[in-house]
Amino acid sequence: MGLETVIGVLLVAVGGLIMGAGAWPMKLMRTFQFEHWWFLFILIGFVLGPWTVTLVVFPQVFEALRDPVLQGALVKANVLALCWGVANILCGLCYVRIGIALTQAILSGLGASVVVLTPMVFKASGQFKDAPDVMSRSGAIVLLGVGVMLVAVVLAALAGFGRDRVLKKLQSTSGSFLVGLIMTIVAGFTSAGLWLAFDYCQGPIRSRICIVEAGTKITLTVADDEKVDAKHAIAAERKNSRKSLTGDYAVGENGAIELPGAGSVNIAGLTAKSAADRIAGVLKLPQPEGDEGVKLTTPSSLSILPVWALGAFSGALLNLLYPAYFMTRRRSWGTLLTNWKEFGLAAIMGFQTLLALVLPGKGMLLLGALGAAIGGGIQQAMQMAGGQGTGFISGEWRGVRGKPRLQIYASIALLILASIIMAIAKRF
Repeated sequence: MGLETVIGVLLVAVGGLIMGAGAWPMKLMRTFQFEHWWFLFILIGFVLGPWTVTLVVFPQVFEALRDPVLQGALVKANVLALCWGVANILCGLCYVRIGIALTQAILSGLGASVVVLTPMVFKASGQFKDAPDVMSRSGAIVLLGVGVMLVAVVLAALAGFGRDRVLKKLQSTSGSFLVGLIMTIVAGFTSAGLWLAFDYCQGPIRSRICIVEAGTKITLTVADDEKVDAKHAIAAERKNSRKSLTGDYAVGENGAIELPGAGSVNIAGLTAKSAADRIAGVLKLPQPEGDEGVKLTTPSSLSILPVWALGAFSGALLNLLYPAYFMTRRRSWGTLLTNWKEFGLAAIMGFQTLLALVLPGKGMLLLGALGAAIGGGIQQAMQMAGGQGTGFISGEWRGVRGKPRLQIYASIALLILASIIMAIAKRF
């Protein structure tokens, strides 16, 4: 397993743990109600953070929005993000009804099956378009990992039922467990919309806002697969001449890269998409959208934030309007400024969310064509593990012994095993 793969897995895993454990400040709040901390953490994590970076670092985003291809990708992404927005609201309510640990287990486990399988069946954007099929060898390994994760979900649910029987007096004030469980299952499937939105719009967004700069490195992918060659009747001698062109290139101070057999190509100052089009012209390769002969990526990690700003906009807006409605109805907007300690705790949740979006996003890109599938699966597994840890630390399992504890321990062990299995799939 290469260093880049190891780093990718670690980034995805850490991001998942942060996301899963991200609700811990809620346990320390006494003045703020659901609507107060939910409004603040969404505002910071999904709106202020991503949009500040987008407007300051990538002002060319407004020019990029005129591109019809990007517009189509954003429509698709925001429909998916809206599904996640509904799931996120249900998730917050389920935290109160059935607890953080069980909510995260069921939500992440069911969401994982959708997050992992969808980009392998319906190819996503950018490098994820080259993901292997579900029936391939690597696809079979990924499916095995998903199966192990779903077993972990079942064990977590059984553990939750057992815990509820032990602590029924404590749980009685939080509403019906069964209703909360149904809400969590619905949220589990629709929660996949967040990462699917990323998968299906990151390619068009990043390629149109990232600028190639002199003195940096870029990664070039020159198509040599039979599908592109057959469709566009690429001559054999041209195929052979470009086989070694895929790889990393240093952009000189003069703004050019040196392509073996093709000479110097000046690309500094161009967007990644425009630079790829220029190189394709030099190589005389077809470059229609969705079937490019040449793809170019820059190392910019910050470009992940515009993907969230634009691709998750509808879901973020829904999650702001929902708590805003309750604060207006209950006339409790002023509560936001009455307790600065809890304001800070809600802000911490927002910054944690920001990290939990950037780290897995970067990790998925480092994992290559399978990044959307195995990266999404590992993120979901570690998100579940993070939620379980928060539940234990916050006392949700205090006083519970015997079978429920053994089941939740087994669930966590299986989550780790599932992550290892999916990471191994990258080797094939």
